[in-house]
Order: sequence, then C-alpha cells, then structure tokens
Amino acid sequence: MYHLFWYIHHTLFIEVENMAYLALYREWRPRMFKEIVGQEHITKTLVNALKQEKIAHAYLFSGPRGTGKTTAAKILAKALNCEQRDGVEPCNHCASCLSIDLGSAIEVFEIDAASNRGIDEIRDLRESVKLSAIQGKYKVYIIDEVHMLTTEAFNALLKTLEEPPAQVVFILATTEVQKIPLTILSRVQRFEFHRISVENIQKRLVEVCTSLSRQVDPSALVVIAQKSEGGLRDALSIMDQCLLQDDPIGVEEVYQILGMVGETFSAQLVEALLSSDYGKSLTFLSEGIQQGRDPRQIIRELLDYLRQMLLTTATGDAPVVAPHIKDQLVKQSEQIGIPRMLRWISILLQGEGQLKYASNSRLAAELLLVQTIHESQPTSSSGQEAILRRLAAVEQQMQGSYIARGDNTAVKQPSLSPKISQPKAEVKTVATGSTAEATILSLSIEGIQERWNDVLDQVKKRKKSTQAFLMEGKPVYLEKNTLTILFREGCSFHKDKVSQIENRQTIEEVLKQLFGISLTLQNFMENEFQTKQTPESHASKTQEQALIDKAKDMFGADQVVVKEG
Repeated sequence: MYHLFWYIHHTLFIEVENMAYLALYREWRPRMFKEIVGQEHITKTLVNALKQEKIAHAYLFSGPRGTGKTTAAKILAKALNCEQRDGVEPCNHCASCLSIDLGSAIEVFEIDAASNRGIDEIRDLRESVKLSAIQGKYKVYIIDEVHMLTTEAFNALLKTLEEPPAQVVFILATTEVQKIPLTILSRVQRFEFHRISVENIQKRLVEVCTSLSRQVDPSALVVIAQKSEGGLRDALSIMDQCLLQDDPIGVEEVYQILGMVGETFSAQLVEALLSSDYGKSLTFLSEGIQQGRDPRQIIRELLDYLRQMLLTTATGDAPVVAPHIKDQLVKQSEQIGIPRMLRWISILLQGEGQLKYASNSRLAAELLLVQTIHESQPTSSSGQEAILRRLAAVEQQMQGSYIARGDNTAVKQPSLSPKISQPKAEVKTVATGSTAEATILSLSIEGIQERWNDVLDQVKKRKKSTQAFLMEGKPVYLEKNTLTILFREGCSFHKDKVSQIENRQTIEEVLKQLFGISLTLQNFMENEFQTKQTPESHASKTQEQALIDKAKDMFGADQVVVKEG
C-alpha cells in the first residue's frame, strides 16, 4: 500500500515538475557524497563512518550559507535508509531515496527552527521520537538554523540528545554556531563546512554552461564565483539570472545583474584618488549613481578593490580580480604603497560602517571620498611630525657615540677608540625625559583616529552597550593626555551615556591597553566644542611647540632661534 501511494505521489510530482522550471541550484544539487563540492574533509569522515557502521546519534553541521549543510544531511539520511545501497553511496532510485529527495519521506523530518523555535514544538518532536521507525532503518531529524531555538527549547531538546532512542539520528544545521549552548555542543559530533574556493565554484559553473550549451565569458564566471562569497548555491542563483541574457554573456552583464559598478569602475576611482583630484572622484561617483548603483555599494566595491591591492602588495600573490584588470591593479599598488593604502582603507572602512545610518547616503559617500583625498595629502601638521621623526632618528644615531656615566652626563668618545664596549642596554639609559612623556609626545590624534575601529572593537568585547554609544562620537583633538570626543547633533543621549563613570572608565582602559598611556576623555557636542575652542589651531601649536622643544633638547636652547612668519 505504501509503495502504491509513493508511486502515485512521485508520478504526479514528476509531471508537475516537468511543467515548471527548476532553478539551477535545485537541478544541480548533489545527490551523492562524491558530488559535494569543496567539503572533502567532511564527506570523507561521513563515508568512513558508514563503512565502519559507526553512526553517531547527533551531528552538528555549521558553516556559511550555501556550502552544502542541508544537502549533506539529506544524503546522509538517504544513505542510512537506502534499500539498495551500493557501498556507502545511496542508490537514488529506490522508494526511500526518491521520497527523501521529494521531501515526502515519513522517516526523515525536516524542521525549520526559525519558524518552530518554541518549547511546544520541541516537546512534540520529543513525543514523535519515541515512535519506532516504520519503513527505513533510521528516523532522521534535520533541524535547520537550530541556533534560532529559544533557551527553553534547547533545554527541552537536551535530554533527547543525551539519551536518544535507538535508530534515531539528529542532524542540526546552523550558520551561527557561536549561538549554540555548550551543553548542546558537547553532545554532538561537529562538522565545520568551509567556504568553497573560487576555483571550485568556477569549475562547477563551467559544467553548468557546458551542459546547457551556453556561451559565457570565463571572466564573467570568475566574477560570479567571487561575489558568491564561497556559497555555491548563491553562485548558481546568480548564474540562473545571468542565463536570461543573450549569448555571449560577459562581465558587464554580470555587473548589471548584481547591481555593481565593477572592478573597472573601482580602478578608475582609485586613479582619481591617486591623483588627488576631488572633481574627478566626485564625477565618477555621480556616474555610478546615475547608473542606478547605491553609493554604499560603490564604497564597498572600492574597499574590496583596495583589499586586493593590499594583499597583492603584502604577499606578492596575484590579485583575485578579473584578468583584464590585474596589471592595472598591480601598477596602482606599486604607486600607492602600503602606508597610504592603509590610510585609505582605514578612512573608508570607518566611513562605510557609518553609511548605513546616513539619511543622505550620496552626500555621505561624497564626503568620504573628499576626506580620503584630503587626509592622505601632506599637511603642515604631518610635515612637522615627519621632522620630529627625523630628529628622533638623528638623536638615536648621536646617542650611539655616547656612553653613560654614573652622574647621568654624556661624554663624547673618539670614533676610532677600541675602548668603546658598553652594552646597548647601558646606552639606552641615557634618557631625555620620562617614558610616559615620550609616549604622549609621539601619540597624535591622527594615530588615534586610524585605530579608532580597534578601540570600538575592544570596547565591544568588554561592554556592547558602551560601544553602541561610542559609535556616535569621533575623536577630534588630543592635548597632552586629554582626548576630546565630539558627538553630532541629535546624539546628546549618547554623549551623556559615554560620560557616565562606568562607560568612561571602560573606554579609558581600552585606550591605555591599545596606546600604552593613560588618556582622560572629555565629551562635547559639535556645536558646544566649536564655541569653546578651535582644535586645528591648538593641534598646530602643540605640534610646533613639540618640534621646538625637541630641537632645544638636541642642539641646546642657545642654538635654536624661533622666528615668527
């Protein structure tokens, strides 16, 4: 009777399926372990478990979306219940295999934890677990997005996982394993699915195009593979949409479908930034927006392009970009250099995080590009810092020809004397000031701004709410050991929260951890601070005085003449 029911159901399903279009990610979904792409470390272990008949009662499949978690769970369920299994692979022809593929198997239960996350649903599951299997050897429960279960539901599931009935297998799947309680993790065998490499995704896309007799530019397949971020399902979904275009399908068609401006656009934008051309940069941004691209997406693509430049410069490896853009990217990397590249990435990364909250994203993106050019140009302040660094280097060289005496005065030794044999540790005892003062002198507001994202990350690890309040402020001024943070209009609540003792102490502890000195916070609204003082003038005077003091220490106060002009 069961077989007759299954035959009728399967026949009707096939007829309906033949009438409707089947998406590529469903048509090309693996049906055997050997067809799973890029997860050999997992399939090998599962195959060996089947060979040795060592099947665990509970598994946890974790990893990014579209990497094969649910697919592997279904293949394992088929292999456990297959009536004509050849070795360890399911036959995919028997009634059990076909019913699992169709989602109608009475021995395999697929549960979406996102919509069945309460304790009542888990209690029902516990009751059904107690019923013995009817047709297959195993009852398999596949719980997708299991991290969505409530705490009470996890507690209800715990006892079942600890002492499950015979012939019952649980397969839990999640994209956020950090949200799974440790009590659950300790009772399952965990398998971590990796992001699939660009090369493996590209190979599968080539197979799809070949089977469909479609002409797609290899560079376009590379773009699809890159933008799927390691998920083969996402890559096939993008490919499905691209195949609606006429042959041959090129890179530009892929960019249009993805809503991207493309790497060529990003390369041109980098050229404008490199030439410090404000007008050209803003013109390029305007052209991208006119094409219907989101300003946020343009900045994200620019950051992706700069990331490839950084990796290329730092490692020497070929950039993972479209072939026609590789040479230009390498050339730009050599022109920019790592220091300026890091400044750009730091500015854009911090701005990109704030773009999502901007009411006018176009204006915010324009300001971000202008800021990137402006802050990477030499200014009087940065010029003074460069002189300070050069003076410090000269001082270090000069100290190399001095030895320390007991009275802390320095005596010049003849350069050719063979008696100079003082250890380096003793030479370092000749100090011109305290370590704390030297550290404060070397620390600049620019240095704090460049590492502000690190400050936010460390604060978040200590107290998430403090980080949320601090995100609305920005460091703008450093005088001695006092750091001024400004909050924009409408964020007075955030300023008051940051000023509270417990929050302020948390931030000051992080600043000391990252910069090695104790800094005191003072918080202002932007309009308040402008009426009190002008940070630029104070910062300039502080830099100038530091430069003068340094020169006097090195060459003598009587040898340094300060001229106003």
